[in-house]
Amino acid sequence: MASLPRTGWPRTGLTAVAIRFTGQDLVETLPLAVLGREPFMPSRLPIRPERHYRVQLAYLPAFGLAQWLLMGSAAAVVLRLRGEGRDLARVLDVVGVGMLVPMPVLWVCDAVLIASGRFRMPELALVNPGIQVWETALIALGLRAALGSSPTGALTAACAASTVYVLGASQVLR
Repeated sequence: MASLPRTGWPRTGLTAVAIRFTGQDLVETLPLAVLGREPFMPSRLPIRPERHYRVQLAYLPAFGLAQWLLMGSAAAVVLRLRGEGRDLARVLDVVGVGMLVPMPVLWVCDAVLIASGRFRMPELALVNPGIQVWETALIALGLRAALGSSPTGALTAACAASTVYVLGASQVLR
């Protein structure tokens, strides 16, 4: 994280988010759509369950981009409120990388669950919380390393970013 660019627009974060949500579409959503699976619980979106994963293929990249922007904004606001005002572009780089790094582990676990017909609760509850904690820790460490944020500021900002993601994802992703 300390080697992230120090200036310019958040190209690294954007690239990381694009890889994360394209990968998620290819590894999780596409197989679920091809297999004709229905979500393990209803979404808040007005989509018929039998079409959910086909529709999610289309909206997931845009959802991921929006979540990244909201997460980065939440983290930047927390840092600014703590008097640790930072460059939003750097925060977005850190958040984007933090969102990507844990994903290969989740993709493998989810692929195994999909292949075994067990992509549902409570199985998902065994993996996803650990991945979210890992992502939060990476964002906190990244804010500390790349931006020099205080430990408390970095952790609070990372928790704010993760809360934004969990609240959004729990409403529309399955």
